[in-house]
Amino acid sequence: MATATRPPARLTRPTARPPRRGARGRTSLGRFWHQYTRMRTAIYFLMGILGIVLIGTFVPQQFSSADQKVTEFVAAHQNLNDLFTHLGLPLTSVFVSPLFYVLLASLYIALLSCVITRGRALVGRTLRGYPRSPQYWGEWGSWLFHTSFFLLVVAVVFGKATGFDGIMTITEGQRVAETPASYDTLQEGMLFDGRHSGYVVHLNSFRAPLQSNGMPSDFVSNMTLYDSGRPVVTKDVRVNEFLGYNGVDFYQQDYGWAPHLLVRNPAGEVVSDTDIQMISDNKTASTGVLKVPDYNYTLPGQSKPTQIGAKLVLYPDAQALPQVSGTGNALNVSYAPGTAAANNPVLEVQLFVGNLGLDNGSSQDVFSLDTGAMTPYYASAAAFALPLHQTTTLQLPAANNGTAGFTISFVDLPQFSLFHVKKDNGVPLVYTTFILTMVGLLTKLYLRPFLERRRRRRRTVLQAGGRGGSQVLESPPTTVREEVLTR
Repeated sequence: MATATRPPARLTRPTARPPRRGARGRTSLGRFWHQYTRMRTAIYFLMGILGIVLIGTFVPQQFSSADQKVTEFVAAHQNLNDLFTHLGLPLTSVFVSPLFYVLLASLYIALLSCVITRGRALVGRTLRGYPRSPQYWGEWGSWLFHTSFFLLVVAVVFGKATGFDGIMTITEGQRVAETPASYDTLQEGMLFDGRHSGYVVHLNSFRAPLQSNGMPSDFVSNMTLYDSGRPVVTKDVRVNEFLGYNGVDFYQQDYGWAPHLLVRNPAGEVVSDTDIQMISDNKTASTGVLKVPDYNYTLPGQSKPTQIGAKLVLYPDAQALPQVSGTGNALNVSYAPGTAAANNPVLEVQLFVGNLGLDNGSSQDVFSLDTGAMTPYYASAAAFALPLHQTTTLQLPAANNGTAGFTISFVDLPQFSLFHVKKDNGVPLVYTTFILTMVGLLTKLYLRPFLERRRRRRRTVLQAGGRGGSQVLESPPTTVREEVLTR
């Protein structure tokens, strides 16, 4: 009996599967965008920005710190500052550095993509009537939290772009208008409308009570603000208590001594009557500069009126140090710093005569003296001591080989306050982001767990009733789309 042969199996080509939509199926650009817009990447950007903010907190910054402090830091850390400058992060201007802007823009883009993608999915689920499960409310809380970070970046950029930031120094008893001319340094945002408030602030008094260790326990500036000529507010301004009015805020940042010097030329004319702001780190010894460009006196043989200037060192509590010659006789007295209290104020004055160099068209630092075209008053460039409330008479050459006397008087020793002044229109939005952050966190961390516990209790009660013959009701299962969204 012949056996039937089975036809050979027919080989068929497998049908091609549709490309997967997972990470392996993405293009290189798609994978990059997926990683770039992940919240983990945004956190890395945020950490970089926080690191730059920390640097800006501890390192003096241009436009927000005294120029002298910036100069001293650069001089003391030249190599370090050059290294960071090559990396796109100059240490004294980190908030306007290329690296800061790159990180800020990267964070902005990543957060914007995340907020739009997740927000669109949540709105779509809401419109389709998806169950209002605990997971659903947790997703809304998470979205609000991340949206608040995005709005915070918007608030910072908006505030910087439409406001200004500057440094202003005010001496006790002085009135200063809030105008560009009153600032030592001023940086205005690119979208700032150029309008300053114009109101006047008066520094009534300043005090910095010292502790037993010689350090001040507080910085307190008592200020009165005048608007249209009438006082509107008087307040003590401290490090953590600012004076705000009409959108402009005054923050106490530093203080110093401002000795009041009076200079009379040989004709007896008052040619300088001013408070000279001094700078220092510990306030036991401060440095400053006296400049008298309009001295109104011409030395014999000169065609132009002379000018005088001086480098000053102030010791509020001067300690006398006798200098002794080789024979053991006391020649004169020099001084060393004592405490920061004004117990024995003495000025050391190193006087120069000649041309201050103010007419060459270039700007000069108010805390430095250009002596390139000047001659020391004493041949050895020595300094003389000038105690508080005393006057020193000095001589200049006059006609017919005579001399002409002029005087320098140390009249008083007030103090000055250094204020960080800024206008930030983004502050209301910052407060809004804080509220959104708290709402999002409370929803995510407390509302969702509360709803889950309540659902479990309800399910337990229904299951117990079902064993007694009642119908068991279950909550609708979480959809696949909901699970994918929350991963």
